[in-house]
Amino acid sequence: SSCMTSSVILDVQRPADITVSHNIKDVVVADRSRPSKDNLAGNIIEGLISGEGIGYDRKGAEYCIKGLSDILSESDRYTLKNSGYGINLTGTGTATLDKPLTWDEVISICGSYDADAVLVLETFDSDSRTIVGDPVKSTKKVKGVKVKEIRYPANLIMEISSGWRIYDVRNKSIVDENIFTEVKEFRSYGSSPDDAIRNLPAKSSAIRSSGIFAGRQYGLRISPVWLQIRRDYFVGRHNDLKLAKSYVKLGDWDAAIEIWKDLAGHSDNKIARRASYNMAVSSEFKGMLDVAIEWANKSRKLGEKKARKYINVLHIRKINENKLKQQLNN
Repeated sequence: SSCMTSSVILDVQRPADITVSHNIKDVVVADRSRPSKDNLAGNIIEGLISGEGIGYDRKGAEYCIKGLSDILSESDRYTLKNSGYGINLTGTGTATLDKPLTWDEVISICGSYDADAVLVLETFDSDSRTIVGDPVKSTKKVKGVKVKEIRYPANLIMEISSGWRIYDVRNKSIVDENIFTEVKEFRSYGSSPDDAIRNLPAKSSAIRSSGIFAGRQYGLRISPVWLQIRRDYFVGRHNDLKLAKSYVKLGDWDAAIEIWKDLAGHSDNKIARRASYNMAVSSEFKGMLDVAIEWANKSRKLGEKKARKYINVLHIRKINENKLKQQLNN
């Protein structure tokens, strides 16, 4: 029973950061980050001060809407009633929130789509900076000869500020109102500082990635999402552990469980504690979190050091499961 592990992938639903009222199911997304005629001059001045082009922020806002729309389109919690590009409103055009939409405007928008709420990108602002780091020395082989190489690292740091409101048309209330700042970094290397900077992604590409990222982050705030997580389990030289691993690879968890359950009572403590740990992983895989915690506790009591951390992970999953039931109303 050598100290060897293999791993499996579990599909796990992560709860949203906040719980939105269940009367909000059908939603539309709108972009209000563009300036009105009254705010156009201020928008131009802010763009000049920050050094960011107005066109970049306009495209960035579109990508931000796309990022949120992608999350909502895959959500078990909401039904997105528009593509996210169909509703364009005007606001300050700066990083400052405008006064909320009037309820007549909200009623009109929601009525057009038979929606319960409108999710509005109220503001969008981007800022970027490029930093070249100290040279990194390394050695590589060229045709069998060691050659010293100096590379310069360059970082493009994108800072995205996005302001959001959710307007609940039925209760005429704003259920969420926040401005968030997300940072996304891009790194490249070059033979000189200028070469390293040239190897960075184009600004248009960076604003696209950063905008989508910011929109998806807001999606994670309000909607549960499915994630893939990795779990390690013990394998080893013991013939039964090898056999159990082969069953797992075939997707026959029941056959593997029968082997681990027998090994959990083995006279060899190492085999017993690792088989108990594997029983915890298999129980989690089958959605039985309480049973998984029991097996992990048994493994911990037998001396398995990995079990303590895994128990904490399982308890967090239980908390998240309860939160998910509230958010999904099941």
